[in-house]
Amino acid sequence: MQVEYLVRISLPDEGWDVNMLEEACWKAGREASQGLFLSALEQRNEEVVALAGKESKGKTMRYLTTRLGNITFYREKVGQSNGEGCYPLDKAIGLQPYQETTLWVKKRACELANQYTYREAAALLSAEIGDEVSHGAAWSWVQKSGKALRKEEDQRREAVFEDGEVFEGEGEEKEIVVTEMDATMLHSQEKGQKKLTVKLGIMYSGKELESETAKYKRYRLAEKTLHGGIEEVEEFGEKLYLKGEEKLTLSKARNLLVLGDGDPWIKNIAEGPYFMATYQLDWRHLMVKIHQTFSDQPKLVSELIDYLYSGQGERMLTTVKLACLLCEDKDKRQRIADLVTYIENNRDGLYGSRSLKDKVEAKRVLVCSTGAMEKNIDIVIGRRFKKHGMSWTTKGANNLLKLRILCYNKNDWEAFWTKQSSYGVGFSPN
Repeated sequence: MQVEYLVRISLPDEGWDVNMLEEACWKAGREASQGLFLSALEQRNEEVVALAGKESKGKTMRYLTTRLGNITFYREKVGQSNGEGCYPLDKAIGLQPYQETTLWVKKRACELANQYTYREAAALLSAEIGDEVSHGAAWSWVQKSGKALRKEEDQRREAVFEDGEVFEGEGEEKEIVVTEMDATMLHSQEKGQKKLTVKLGIMYSGKELESETAKYKRYRLAEKTLHGGIEEVEEFGEKLYLKGEEKLTLSKARNLLVLGDGDPWIKNIAEGPYFMATYQLDWRHLMVKIHQTFSDQPKLVSELIDYLYSGQGERMLTTVKLACLLCEDKDKRQRIADLVTYIENNRDGLYGSRSLKDKVEAKRVLVCSTGAMEKNIDIVIGRRFKKHGMSWTTKGANNLLKLRILCYNKNDWEAFWTKQSSYGVGFSPN
């Protein structure tokens, strides 16, 4: 099928400049694009209605937000044997009932909403297509896309962990895969709930030097992949493992190391039946607790930290227990008791990464710090979800977070939208 549409621009004989020419050409290009779009729809409508060979029941108007702006067009309604009508054009060009936009617009709205507030994203998109897009429409497209992503995750998790389906990655064996986990809080809009807990995990197979010639050495995480969500511990751990299996083939890794800040849920995931990883406590969190507990005893603080760094974790724990017994202040004794509990809960993780030094050549990953995790918490969550005055519902935050993480996982963004286009309309089925 060939479609033609002729446009002309008019300029004064004298006095026009390059800016005037640019504006005239842009408007003409937009007019031509919309004209071609409508002409193609009209021609296709005539063809499919003729092929249907059914009685015409008149034309109906339809609206569509496109890359070319808001398009209004008409398509023919024909009768069916059951007495109801249908629109042959809709089926021919892959339009679903109630579809309001093309795939490009929906994808672009999600890209912008990943970086900006919904109002800002809608304003930027409006400027790009030359017609107004409401922030409510942008929000709706993000929610539908995020919901489709969550549905994919839920289906895969159910297939593997409930139905017993075997799922194995196709990558090569890794010497080590490191996983860092943490959680952060968002302000909640939901009644009776002040905060929402968002969990994030990053996984990588090593650290690569950014530049051999740079004055200061900087490293990037090799094969980094992320998973996050407002999810219960079991659900989060299983989905994180599946993402790691998909991207890094955890089942073939010779060593698995999990880094955490000491929260029990991280250790539970690390030692669970699918990870079965070596656990390492982030020393920085332990040292902060030591400083806070013994803020009035700097010599004791220095002694405890020396024990930690010299590999005498048990001696450190014994010293803290003794301090608890000798403390006469009730409030401080309780703080020391809490520190004892924290160390005991994480004693197996005090030197987890050290235990792998003879097994792993990539020494750079055998650290006791979750610095990479904290940076990703800031970039992935903080910079979009924690701006001044923001609050969220569980579904609203979860749907947007899934899309935002998708952008940071290499190749996943385009793969997701390619899959959506396979449905013909940019919307995965409900």
